[in-house]
Amino acid sequence: MLQFLKNIDPVRFIVIAILAFLARFYWLSDEIVIIPTLQWLSIGEIMADHRVLYKDIWTSLEPFSAGTYYVIELVFGKSILALRILSLLLCILQAFLFNYYVSNTNIYDQKTAYPAFFYVLFSSLNYDFFSLSPVQLGLTFMLPVMYFLFKDVRMGEKSKNHFFAGACLGIASLFYLPFAFFIVFIIYSFAVFSSFDVKRFFQLISAFVFPWMMVFSYYYLNGSLNEVLSNLIQSTIYGRPQNYVDLYSIIQVALPATILSVIAFFFTVSKSTFLNYQYSSMKIMVMWFVNGLVAYFIMNERVCYNIYILIPVFTFFTVFLFLEIDRLWLKESLLWLVIFTFVGLHIYHKNLDTEKLEAHSSKILIYRDAEVRFNGDVIQNKNVLLLGPNPAALIHNKQSTIYTSWNLSLRHFGDLTNYNNISFIYSNVMDNKPEYILDQIGIMPSLIERIPELADYYEPSYDKKTYRLRK
Repeated sequence: MLQFLKNIDPVRFIVIAILAFLARFYWLSDEIVIIPTLQWLSIGEIMADHRVLYKDIWTSLEPFSAGTYYVIELVFGKSILALRILSLLLCILQAFLFNYYVSNTNIYDQKTAYPAFFYVLFSSLNYDFFSLSPVQLGLTFMLPVMYFLFKDVRMGEKSKNHFFAGACLGIASLFYLPFAFFIVFIIYSFAVFSSFDVKRFFQLISAFVFPWMMVFSYYYLNGSLNEVLSNLIQSTIYGRPQNYVDLYSIIQVALPATILSVIAFFFTVSKSTFLNYQYSSMKIMVMWFVNGLVAYFIMNERVCYNIYILIPVFTFFTVFLFLEIDRLWLKESLLWLVIFTFVGLHIYHKNLDTEKLEAHSSKILIYRDAEVRFNGDVIQNKNVLLLGPNPAALIHNKQSTIYTSWNLSLRHFGDLTNYNNISFIYSNVMDNKPEYILDQIGIMPSLIERIPELADYYEPSYDKKTYRLRK
């Protein structure tokens, strides 16, 4: 395998693209849905009704990611399959970009297809990496940031590198907010490993800030700047995290790749044959790893696909390892050991989470054919209000009112003794009049007690978990 990938030509890249497809093939037709993907597409669906993000749609989803899901929903409908296919295509594009960037800057002593191959391998660590997540979208613009850092370290003073790096970072952070914290890492990298002065500093900062100022200006003109600050910025940094997966499971997914990368790092730096710019590039990627961990814990979601932020680091050092091992039989054996380990762990985690789903204990998975009913009648193609965190009803229905994120909705529903909260709830429900209210946490009796008018408009099901708008 490594002998075949040793050279760069279109045939090698076509084979890598086929391998990426084969790694994800089973997932393209899988009947299991990752809960966040359903929520992302639902937000895109609501945006199609010309409702303003953050003001009319309470969510902490970043604006460029929301816009992407809006376009996907507009073109393909609420299609999970379209999301998975686009995730595959984006993975292949990123792998080829990564390969081009490291080859163009001569980071490695040889120009091979190894970087693209290992990028695809690491991007298949877990099944939820295949979900076209905001972190995967944002990483598309972080790879050019890496390239501009390498280019500046390799080729000396290039003032435009600072500007382009800042602009790409600004765009990336509008797809995935924690990328904004990479600004410290980038400033430090330019300052320590390259030429940096006040002019270049302001080029970097102004380019980074400009995309954000455009976004803020748009929402200011729509009268929703305060909602952007509270629903996007504040809730992401200070909000209560949504734990889709426990920390132990996340560590299980990340640890094998991390161990391999650490071994590769120490094996590589033990060599004394590298040039200064190569050592500087290694230090830059070590800082990327540290910054990626910080960014991970800032995010308000605890889920495995956020590990995607570290794929360039895993790939970078692993390629060094396999290039530095001289004996072909040894590195071929190591490669297949890594592949079988990763595939085995992937299957294990997928089966484990599927078992949790079958036992009704999964927090991240639901079935694609999941249905909600009112006294035995299936609810489909209706406007609904969800009171609770499970979005299964959104597979065949559209969310109504501003309460698209249950964590954010707790600002109102978390304290029903507050008059202002009751007033806001009354206005949002009555203005939209969702056809069904799905009460997952048993809050409707208390809500009706404080808003008696709801009882006139909505009739309960037999189990009092679903309420239908009276005709």
